[in-house]
Amino acid sequence: MKNIKKIELDNYLETETIDTGETYYLEEELYIDENSIKNKSLVRVDINIVQFPIFSKNTKKRKNEITTYYFNKNRDTYITVTPSAGEYIPGETEEVIFIALMSIMKRNGMRQEFYTTSSEIKLEAKINSKNYNSIIKNSLMRLSSTNYNFKNTMYSSENKGVISEEVSTPILTFKAKSLLEKNHQHLRAEFNDKRVKEAYWIKISDHFYDNMVKKGYLVYDSDLLLDLKSSIARTIYMLIEKLRFNQNYLKIDTVFLIKRIPLKFEKRNLSQTVKTLEGAFKELTSKNLIEKFNFLKESTWLKSEIEIYFPEISIVDKQNRFFEDLNYFKRISSNMLISDMEHEVITNEIENKNITPEMIDEIFKLMPKEARKLATMPKTIYDALLKFGFKKVKNTANYMASQKNLKSPRAYFLKALENDWAQDIVDIVENKKLDFKENTLNFNRKIELEKKQNQDILFSKFEKLPLEIQNGIEGYVYRDYIQLCGMETKVQQLAFLGSRKKLICDYLEKYPQLIGESFSTEEKQNQAIEENLIILIDKEKLRNYVDEYVNIYIDLIKEENSNLEEIKKKIILECMRDFLNKTLTLEKLEDIIKKNLI
Repeated sequence: MKNIKKIELDNYLETETIDTGETYYLEEELYIDENSIKNKSLVRVDINIVQFPIFSKNTKKRKNEITTYYFNKNRDTYITVTPSAGEYIPGETEEVIFIALMSIMKRNGMRQEFYTTSSEIKLEAKINSKNYNSIIKNSLMRLSSTNYNFKNTMYSSENKGVISEEVSTPILTFKAKSLLEKNHQHLRAEFNDKRVKEAYWIKISDHFYDNMVKKGYLVYDSDLLLDLKSSIARTIYMLIEKLRFNQNYLKIDTVFLIKRIPLKFEKRNLSQTVKTLEGAFKELTSKNLIEKFNFLKESTWLKSEIEIYFPEISIVDKQNRFFEDLNYFKRISSNMLISDMEHEVITNEIENKNITPEMIDEIFKLMPKEARKLATMPKTIYDALLKFGFKKVKNTANYMASQKNLKSPRAYFLKALENDWAQDIVDIVENKKLDFKENTLNFNRKIELEKKQNQDILFSKFEKLPLEIQNGIEGYVYRDYIQLCGMETKVQQLAFLGSRKKLICDYLEKYPQLIGESFSTEEKQNQAIEENLIILIDKEKLRNYVDEYVNIYIDLIKEENSNLEEIKKKIILECMRDFLNKTLTLEKLEDIIKKNLI
């Protein structure tokens, strides 16, 4: 079908008609039969946030190609991407520029509408081409003119779920304004660089903007994303960050990942697509975004899985990103009330700056569960604080918490405030709580003080022991600690050093005979523990002990052994790791020798 684009020229009374060529329709089935997925929970994990294929990974896009992605067998859950006449759908370049715009939007106070320039976008998007002005402008035009039609896929922060009816929207609106024109010269105030000749006005579309500031979200480092050369690696990273939540391990079906990116899916050429995935994962590994990955293939690629390991520190990094962004957003949003419960942001107009999000959150948490289920409750609490003040609202929340089977918690809350139902009862409860809390604190302080004094005495005795005994005890403490942790990494080693004194004292409290000045009959039986706790740290002593032990044993049993030196080598090799880590005890060495001699 021919696609005709009409352009009306204001200065002339004529219409120019341009033949932009054939219109093509591309459909991709992205649903996966649930019965074929080993780890079905992945679909449920991702139920609240749908990963949209907003930016195409197809390297062979055609002009006028309308692409529909289907996410289920019934074909009633889909996204249709429609470019403007004679254009392509957004791809990798548009993705990079969109990420850059998100960073620029944040610098502009997270405003839905803001101004920028091609040079600012170039710097943020790390575009090196000399022709950057044309590339950026064309991409912005493509982003603003492409229409996205969502059916059962668009998440709405207002509805707190996926919108069932169809939603049709572009990503953003874009206008290029020449600063040489008189009616645009006032825009120069927006920029420090007075050489700027053209300004770009950007408005993020309502659905996308609302979800960015009002719903659960993940925070990404834009520099890190733009540093990834492969758009496939970028998409994989963003998706697996969502799916893994706070875990350092993720197992995902290969086909699920291929269809969610989406990549070309042909059963006969699936191995080629897997190679593309492998290349993207290698880039993520080289950037330390993941630690390692493995393809688990027992039969065919259709039934294969990918297991992904993340660096231990990445969980901390992920949490830090979220809270740093949230704190920044709180600072710039004087007109927004933020509740970070489930990463959700609720906006309200705030006129009284003395009411903080923390105050509202504190009262909200005191409410019974029936009240906490109501989306309108934070706004109700805010209005109540304006009218009644913090103390009265908090007392009423405490009073409500003691009530059972509240059918209309919001109405009950408002009536309790109006009629002072809570005041007398809550005052008594609060006083009792304070008395109990004070007594409990005093008791706990006393216990903690006594425990600290006892541990100081215990550690003082420990430090008076011979150095070899100290090393032996510490070796056993470290071994118990690592066994409890289940792994041994730099994180555990640093944590052990930070809690060394406490861990040693806890161990000595379990085995007081190790530092006892006098031993009972039962304790004497355990005195051998101290002797065997000696840590061998001297190479010469280790060599002499092995030589002497083995030679005496061979001599006593009066047996010739031509492999004597080989036996000694095996013993040394087996104990080498513990010796280097300074955890080789005499007891452990004797066990190794016996095992190799028998």
